[in-house]
Amino acid sequence: MANRKPVTAGPALSELKPEKPHLLVLDIDEVVLQFIDPFVSILNENGATLHPEEFKLTGSAKSMSTGQALGGNELKQLVMRLYDEQETRQPLVPGAASALANLSEHADIVFLTAMTPSYHARRRQYLDASGLNFPMIATERPKGSVIHELAQLWTGPIAFVDDLPSNLAEVRRSAPDTGLLHFMASKLFWPYLPALPSGVQSARTWPQAETMIRQLLGHTS
Repeated sequence: MANRKPVTAGPALSELKPEKPHLLVLDIDEVVLQFIDPFVSILNENGATLHPEEFKLTGSAKSMSTGQALGGNELKQLVMRLYDEQETRQPLVPGAASALANLSEHADIVFLTAMTPSYHARRRQYLDASGLNFPMIATERPKGSVIHELAQLWTGPIAFVDDLPSNLAEVRRSAPDTGLLHFMASKLFWPYLPALPSGVQSARTWPQAETMIRQLLGHTS
């Protein structure tokens, strides 16, 4: 049996028309919208909590009564509930909206998320209602391959922001000229952050991230 083709929702890359030479590509969960802290709230409502001992959700979510880690299917169902209720569960990361408004004056912005593509329409509606009407792609494809293709469309510098070091490393391999920045809104996993790709910095707040992104794109003013 042939392997299933990765699912993608949102505009085709060929439909994206550069208006500025510079491009900023952003993950959404934990970068623009809060994810970890709202997920902890859902865990608590279901008799569980988050006790990270390493940089991953699997194994970190545990039953309050037994101390046992939640199974993969149970964890997936709770994540789906978070996405089902994202409009009331996932507030914007503080400072994100104003920073993106400022950055959009100098660069095109595209959201690139690994969120389950079937939630694209719901997420799209929520972002639009929040004033963040930048194009959004939800895909099962590796982010590195997507950014490699985007780099064929934009003539200037490209910057990519994500909360997962593995995604940053993947983009470094596939699109090595891309400027990379790590950003993770919740503090819970900061102590367990694995090594970032060489030369990549980590921002802790959006004002700090905005300054770093400007540097990556060559705009320091």
